[in-house]
Amino acid sequence: MDNPTLPVRDVAFSCDDNGAKFLCVTVGSLLAHYKGAAPLRINVFEGFGGHSAASKAKLRAVVDSFNQAVARANPRPAEARYSVRYHDVEPFLAPYRDILKDRPGSRWNVFTWTPVFTPQILADATGNVAHFDIDMLFNDDVSKILDLDLSGDLIAAVAEYGKGDPVITEAVWGKGILPPSVTRYFNTGTIVFNAAACRAERTWEKILAWYRDHYAIADRIEQDAWNALYHDRTRLLPLRWNFHDRLIKSYVTRDLQSPLWQGNPPKDCLEAALDPAILHFWGPKKPWKPCHRPYRKLYHAAMKAVGQTPPREELLGWWQDMRTRRRLARLRRRLHDLANRAS
Repeated sequence: MDNPTLPVRDVAFSCDDNGAKFLCVTVGSLLAHYKGAAPLRINVFEGFGGHSAASKAKLRAVVDSFNQAVARANPRPAEARYSVRYHDVEPFLAPYRDILKDRPGSRWNVFTWTPVFTPQILADATGNVAHFDIDMLFNDDVSKILDLDLSGDLIAAVAEYGKGDPVITEAVWGKGILPPSVTRYFNTGTIVFNAAACRAERTWEKILAWYRDHYAIADRIEQDAWNALYHDRTRLLPLRWNFHDRLIKSYVTRDLQSPLWQGNPPKDCLEAALDPAILHFWGPKKPWKPCHRPYRKLYHAAMKAVGQTPPREELLGWWQDMRTRRRLARLRRRLHDLANRAS
C-alpha cells in the first residue's frame, strides 16, 4: 500500500487474542475520524499464542470496509489507504524475560511492556509513530498528533497527575521517581514517539535498565520509567488526547482558581470533558460490559459500526445519563466563566 509520494503513517496497539474484539472497535473509531493526507498503517503487537485467524480476519474486514468507502468516493485510487499488519513481540522481549514475563508476583500483563519497543519493532516506520491502548475510543483525527514536530523531544503524552495530588505524590515524588522540580506526571496510554530519535538513543534499553534497578518502587512500571528518565524530553499534549470520562464528576466542583487539576490547566480539563479526542476507558468498568460510564453510548455506537452488539443497558442507566447531562451543562458554564475571566 506504500505511496511513493506520501510516507505511510504508523500507529500500533498491543493485545492478546482476548482483546482482539475490542481492538476492532478502537481501530474502527480511529479510521472513522482519520483525515490525514498520508496512508495509515495499523500495527498489532502480538505474541505468546498470538491472535486467531478468525480475529485477524475480523480486524482486516474492518480496515477493508474503510478502504472500500474510499474506493467508492474515488473510483481510481492509487492504492489502499489503510492496511494492517501483525508483529510477533516475543523476540524483542526475550532479552528481558526475567522481569517482563517471569517475575514472580507481577500483576502486569506482558503486553503492558510492548509499547516501550514500538520504535524498535517498527524499524521501517518514518516520522512519528504512536501507540495506543485498546480500551480507547477515537473521537478526532489522530493525524493532528501524528504530524507534530517533536524536534528535540523524544515522545509526546498527556499529563495524568500533578505534584500534590494525594493519589500519586507519595508514590512518585515521595519515592524519588521524579525530582521535586518536576510538577507533572504523564500517562502512556497515548504515546507519540519521535521514532528516529528513540532508535538513535535506544530508549527501550534505558527504560528496562531503569526498571531493573528500581522495580521495588515502580508501581506503574514502564510509565514510571518513562517519567523518571524522560520527563524533560516529553511534549505534553492537551488532555483531550487521553481523557478518562469518569473525571467529569469531579470537574463540577473543583476550584477554578487552581492552576492545575491532576496535572492539567482547568481550561484544558473542561475542554477535554466537553470534546474528548480520545476517550480512555481505563479501570475495571469497561463500556463493552454493563456500566454507567458517561460516554459509554459513544462506544456502543462504535461497536455497532463494526458489527458488534453492545451490552444491554442497566435499569438505572437513564438516571445516570440525566446526571451526566446536568454535569456537562455545568462544565460548559464553567468553561464560559473561565473564558470571561481571561478576556
